[in-house]
Amino acid sequence: MPAANPQKRLDQLRVVVTRPAHQAEHLCQLIEQAGGIAIRLPVIEITAPTDIQAAQDKLSQLENFSTAIFTSANAVDGLFQLAPPTFKWPTQLQVAAIGKRTASRLKAHAIAVDIIPDQGFNSESLLQSSSMNNISGKKIIICKGEGGRTLLAKTLTQRGAYIETVDLYQRKRPNKGLRNIQQAGKSGSIDLFVVTSNEGLQNLFEMATTNEREWLLKTPLVVISERAAQLAKTLGFSHKPVVACEASDEGLLNSLEQWYADRFRRGVQRGE
Repeated sequence: MPAANPQKRLDQLRVVVTRPAHQAEHLCQLIEQAGGIAIRLPVIEITAPTDIQAAQDKLSQLENFSTAIFTSANAVDGLFQLAPPTFKWPTQLQVAAIGKRTASRLKAHAIAVDIIPDQGFNSESLLQSSSMNNISGKKIIICKGEGGRTLLAKTLTQRGAYIETVDLYQRKRPNKGLRNIQQAGKSGSIDLFVVTSNEGLQNLFEMATTNEREWLLKTPLVVISERAAQLAKTLGFSHKPVVACEASDEGLLNSLEQWYADRFRRGVQRGE
């Protein structure tokens, strides 16, 4: 194993980034700036929702709600792809974002974010916000993708809110396998995968053929939630996944750096 280079914190670490193509580049750049090698393998494709007209009809009624919750950055992008050119965000509408990436996309469109979890950046964390508790009688619209978790809608309904959802995009599994990286994986020159959703992890597993799964399941993972770590165990991954301390590109990078540093120390201790 080469000596650690403090200027290259991921010295030649080969990381497969599985985010959708249009969302992967920032993390890939961070990995490369830290001396690693980013291998792009989108396991989710983002497309327009099945019923575009239904989504547009709901967007035309935003002024009737008191709060809008965005569950992902893709929901923000989907909003502006579906909205008419004359669309203006209702200024009186309170806005909640499930995480930092989502908040950043909203701010890029000049939409102020009123509510964001202090940590965790998931449905559970958002539901712990004080603004999500005193909501009886309020009309809330959840801007989301097709399918996905229903925890937000169910919990807020139980708290007395009137909930409407709008599907602004859909996620699809790419119609391809892992052939482009299979040889590198079998030779051991891929160090780990970064997977940022349960759906992405499930897609990655299903995209692999029986032969490809043999090496895939032996490759370490960095994930962003304990739920994903549990799914990895269920699917048969042999290494306990690293759960990023924060569901952001910077949090993922920190986890990659810690994983590399730990591996280097273990190698030194074994005299490699």
